[in-house]
Amino acid sequence: MTLKLYVAAVAIVAAAMATVAAVTVHVATTPAPWTVLLAGALILVAEYLQLRHYTYRGHGAGLNLMEGILAPLVYMASGAEAMAVCVVALATADIIRRLDPIKIVFNVAQWTLAAALASLVIHSAGNADSRSMHVAVLVAAIAAMSLVNHVTITAVLVLAARAAGQKQSRADMTSVFYGRLMSNLASLTLGVALVAMSQWTPALLVIGFAFVIGLDAAGRANASLRADHARLEGMQLATHGLAASLDASDGLRTFLVETRAGFEVQCVELVLFTEGVATVRRCDRDAPTECRTTSAAHPLASELAATISVPARVRSDDGSDSGALVSASGHDRVLAAPLRSGGSTIGVLLLYDRIGMEGFEDGELKIADALGREIVSFLERVELLSAIDEERRKLADILGATSDGIFSIESDGTITSWNAGLASMTGYPAEEVVGTRHFGLLRPRDALGRDVLLERWAEFPDPDDALPRELQIVSSDGAMLWVSCSYSRMTATDNQRAVLVVVARNITQARELERLKDDFVAVVSHELRTPLVPIKGWAQTLLNRGDRLSEDQRRTAVQSILAQAQKLESLVLNILEASRIEAGRSDADGAADVASIAARLVEDTLSSRPERVIRLRPPSVPCMVKGSTVWVERAVSNLIANAIKYSPDDEPVDVVITAENDEVLLAVTDRGPGIAAEAQERIFERFERLEETRKQTGTGLGLYITRRLARAMGGDVTVTSVPGAGSTFLLRLPLARVTSSARLPEQRPGARKKTHDPEQPTNVVQLR
Repeated sequence: MTLKLYVAAVAIVAAAMATVAAVTVHVATTPAPWTVLLAGALILVAEYLQLRHYTYRGHGAGLNLMEGILAPLVYMASGAEAMAVCVVALATADIIRRLDPIKIVFNVAQWTLAAALASLVIHSAGNADSRSMHVAVLVAAIAAMSLVNHVTITAVLVLAARAAGQKQSRADMTSVFYGRLMSNLASLTLGVALVAMSQWTPALLVIGFAFVIGLDAAGRANASLRADHARLEGMQLATHGLAASLDASDGLRTFLVETRAGFEVQCVELVLFTEGVATVRRCDRDAPTECRTTSAAHPLASELAATISVPARVRSDDGSDSGALVSASGHDRVLAAPLRSGGSTIGVLLLYDRIGMEGFEDGELKIADALGREIVSFLERVELLSAIDEERRKLADILGATSDGIFSIESDGTITSWNAGLASMTGYPAEEVVGTRHFGLLRPRDALGRDVLLERWAEFPDPDDALPRELQIVSSDGAMLWVSCSYSRMTATDNQRAVLVVVARNITQARELERLKDDFVAVVSHELRTPLVPIKGWAQTLLNRGDRLSEDQRRTAVQSILAQAQKLESLVLNILEASRIEAGRSDADGAADVASIAARLVEDTLSSRPERVIRLRPPSVPCMVKGSTVWVERAVSNLIANAIKYSPDDEPVDVVITAENDEVLLAVTDRGPGIAAEAQERIFERFERLEETRKQTGTGLGLYITRRLARAMGGDVTVTSVPGAGSTFLLRLPLARVTSSARLPEQRPGARKKTHDPEQPTNVVQLR
């Protein structure tokens, strides 16, 4: 409304000044009508063919040198003629240009006011020979028209900017001022020249047409060249911003900033559609180096995405739905470039309201199309790189989490990668070995003990066949490790040497287990054969010579067979129990009477080994433990058998059962060779047999099974020993609560009491 009031005020003032000029300005010699019409035609052409149109915050101004074009008319014609011709010519040109009515009124009023003021200036200084050339007066008149043009145009631009809620910067005002100043100087020169030619002969005004037409063509070419240069430079900078960045936010920010500057527009928006949501990145004059991002519906972008497939211009007054949305957004016109990928529109690039000189209109569409394709390529590249980074991260996580060792070594022996698994395996961190040729620190050897020079793999004709599949290496702490290796060769490229990738799996435990299995098979075969020999021998003797043997001899033979059968049974039970434990099929439920089990095992042992002495001290209270009776029997049997095996024949074995807190303790003490402190834990491992005990038969499973069973029932087995003074194995089991009617083993009906008989020192057992 303010702008319209201002235009109305200018029109009123112009009408008043034109009336004053028409009434007061007269000429002594009336020019020929064709001369006046020629001057009017020149004004019409100059108004229609503007030097080039430029806009400021959506509102335009023309550089058409109108002050110089009006000079001949106001100089030679009377006020009435000059005003009439000026109004008609200007209005006709603006109507032909199809300007908005308010702009037509403003243009006609502005230049009519300027012409009236100039006419008054020129003819107010006139005298008898007022037609004579008076340069100072003419310059003053043209300067007056320029001043009117400056004031009126500046006021329009200020009011238009304020109506749009925008602020003028000093740089904007300075740019407009210098542009108008250059136009004024050109107008002054043109006006003086045209007046001089018209005074020489009016027909020379035809030269003015040639000047205006040539100036228009030159202006178009200059504006187009300038716009061409600005757009292409902006395109180069914008695409460089995309090419130089792998981050979507940073790359798009640079792109939008450079695009806005290159296209000389008020605002640029990049709208991307993702799963029905519009992500809008905006860069405008208020923050020319920033890019604000929001997620919200964008009706204009959605409408354009559905209606255009190539770049197009949309004006707010074109009557289309898109034009209405442009107007609703507060803009006058927009250049839209759809972003298409895979046959569908994924977004729209919007450039609002040019603020520079017009020109290069067709080229702008092509550049906008090229920029749209660049954005699509950039987004696809960012998405691809994101996918690659994600896969690389997953691969790095896998390589970091895998227990297998993975490393790569170049053809010159340089180690280029060393994963965490290999660092954990060897004790050498990646930072110590990557970039070096120090693989020899691991002292790799093959199965035959030969050194392996892995760093010289490239010299082998076929590394896959020449390099051993299993290597023995030495870790940083001196431990010997066995690794199973697989090799993959990467051929050399222009930028990289050939690389050997090695995947190493620690098979030390597997090889040790294999060795233990081999030992186990050998030991079991020997142990099974050992009791079978006397069984077979005594059975053959009884069969062939039984009737010739005495009663004592036959008893001895049967006892020997029984003892060896019990040994064989114990061996088989240990093997079966070990298999059950490894398969996780054991059962720890139930309750067992440790004292009763121990008494029976001692009695059975003495039955087969009457020459041995076993001293059993039973508990003073019932000792029921939580666990399987079979398990308790197997654990106690192994401890007693172990003590009998390693004690001298003339030394007793003590079995003591006590209850302490919530546990039942069963201690088995022998007087054997003892166990060194460093070996006291090792004897509980599978197939483990100490070197000093290898003269005794056994599988190395008894103590292993005993500890596994004890721990499965919530207890444990430990050993205390002094080399040369025997060992004590302590079995701890959790106590189970019993009823008051429970009896001790010796209190039960049928329980036997054995007492020490001094006359029979070979069979000593005491149950109390």
